[in-house]
Amino acid sequence: MGVISIEGADEVVSLLTQVIASEHDQDAAVSRTRSKPESSTPVKKRKTAYDIRREQKGELTGQVDKLQKQLDELKYWVLLEQGKAAQFTIPGGNRVLQEFIQEQHLELANLQAMLAANLQQNVASLQPAHTIIRLGSDPIERHKTLVALKAQKLREAMRFISARSQGLDPRSTYFQEERNNMPEEDFCLVIFENRAVHGVSARMVFDAFIDVAHSSEIVVSEMFGSVTIREDDEADARDISQMRAVTSTTQGTLVESNSPEERARRDTTTVFMIRSFLHPLSSDRGGNEGKEFVVAASRWSCSKIRRSAMNLSPDAMQELQESTVSFGNTMKKCILQRLGKR
Repeated sequence: MGVISIEGADEVVSLLTQVIASEHDQDAAVSRTRSKPESSTPVKKRKTAYDIRREQKGELTGQVDKLQKQLDELKYWVLLEQGKAAQFTIPGGNRVLQEFIQEQHLELANLQAMLAANLQQNVASLQPAHTIIRLGSDPIERHKTLVALKAQKLREAMRFISARSQGLDPRSTYFQEERNNMPEEDFCLVIFENRAVHGVSARMVFDAFIDVAHSSEIVVSEMFGSVTIREDDEADARDISQMRAVTSTTQGTLVESNSPEERARRDTTTVFMIRSFLHPLSSDRGGNEGKEFVVAASRWSCSKIRRSAMNLSPDAMQELQESTVSFGNTMKKCILQRLGKR
C-alpha cells in the first residue's frame, strides 16, 4: 500500500495560495490601468485581461478550499491507514478524535450556558404554564371563570409537556433541576421529571395524584413538623377545585400565595401529565413480537419564593427554600405509596 504524503499536499495548497496572491497583485495593477480615462469612441465589448484573471482567481480560490478540505481528511485517514508503518498512528488518531469530542462538549456547554443565563435573567417573567386571571369574591363566578379556562389550560399544558419530553425514552427515569438564588431576586426552582410506572393504569396514577393533592396539608405538616391549614370549596366531585393553604413553619414564618405584606409568598405552578401506551419489548424480554403496557408520568414544576419586605432571617429563608425543594419529592413518594410502589 502506498504512503500518502501530507507534507506534499501541504506544499500544493501553499503553492496555490501564493499563486492567488500573485494574481491578486497583478489584478490590482490592471485595475489601476483601467481606471485611466478611455476614448469616447465606441468599441466592441470583450473580456479584458482583468476579467479573465478575476475568473481564474475565483476558480483557484475554490480549488484551494477544496484541497484544504481534502487535506484535512487525508491527515486523519493517513493516521488510520498507515497502521504499523508509523508508531504515532494510534496516539495521533486518538488525539484527533479527542479534539473532535472536546469541540462537541464545548458546543453543548455553550448551549447549556445560554439556557441557564436566560432563566437567570428572566426569573421574574411569566413561565410557560402561567396565566394571569382575575377572580372575584363570589364563589360561583370564580368557578365559572376557571371552567372557561379549562380547555385552554389543558391544551397549553399538553403542548408544553410534549415539547419538553421530546426525544426522551418514556420507559426511563429522567430528572432535571434548576435553582436560581440571586441577591435581591426571587428564589426560583424549576423541576422537570419523566418516570415510568409499571403494573398500574393511567387512571390509577391520576386518582392517586388527586388523592394526595387533596390531602397536601397533611403531607406538609408531617414532612416539616409545621402546621398547615387548607381551605377549599368542598368540591371534591368537581374536576376543578379551589384551595388555599397557609403554613406556619418551625421558625414561625407564615407562608401562602396571598397577602405578601403579611406573609411570605410562595407561588407554585405544576403541570402533571400521564400517558399510557404499548411499547415493543426489548430483545432480551421476548423478542420483537411482544409488547408491554407502559404508563409514563411527566412533571414540570416552577416554584418561587417572592422577595418580601418582612426581613426574614437567614434561617427562616433557608427553611423556606429547603421545604420548597423537598415538597415535590415528598408528594411523589406519597403517590407511589398510594399505588403500592416504593
